[in-house]
Amino acid sequence: MIGQIQSTAMQGTDHSTGKTDQGRSKLGRDDFLKIFITQLQYQDPLNPMEGTEFTAQLAQFSSLEQLFNLNEELKQIRDIQAGENRFQALSLIGKEIVADGDKLALKEEGDATGAFELRGSADCTVVIEDGSGNLVRKIPLGHLEKGRHTFQWDGRDETGARMGPGSYRFSILALDETGQAVSVDTYISGLVSRVSMDGNSPILYVGDIPVELSQVTEVKVASTQD
Repeated sequence: MIGQIQSTAMQGTDHSTGKTDQGRSKLGRDDFLKIFITQLQYQDPLNPMEGTEFTAQLAQFSSLEQLFNLNEELKQIRDIQAGENRFQALSLIGKEIVADGDKLALKEEGDATGAFELRGSADCTVVIEDGSGNLVRKIPLGHLEKGRHTFQWDGRDETGARMGPGSYRFSILALDETGQAVSVDTYISGLVSRVSMDGNSPILYVGDIPVELSQVTEVKVASTQD
């Protein structure tokens, strides 16, 4: 019986607003209590609800109450975590970070820094492309051992012309002694210049490159601050 009442209530009217309840996808705590009381009021006096059934439904409502309380506690934890993330993001302004990604932030002057990690020793070449995927520069790095490495790009293309400031993509061509490709993980490296708080989670910016807080793998005090 209670299942039928729940089904009807899901498609019924929201008495608190007087509007049709078609847009609701779940019942609230008060809705279940009203259903339970209504069920008691309209039960057949010649065939009343058995004690075991009554007890079982009370147990269900008790479990429902606990779930509502748990949901409220989880929401509070999420709110606290969101506040901590915002504070943590603000504290990274002016710090140098390393984060998952394959972008280079080039400024008006100076070099752009990139980082990567080799899964094995290999002969490595940095391949830099612009936003349209056009080749800008290849930088041979020679033979490198397994582990994390960094490189500098002076911002110039193959002809020696200085490229405009902005975001560029890089990849690492890594080949072992037999000419087989070696797995490489690439990282964004640079100074956090600002933080955006517009979305649900803060976004760090290395130049024009957006970086989520969850992408950051390393933080250090900047050697020079602009």
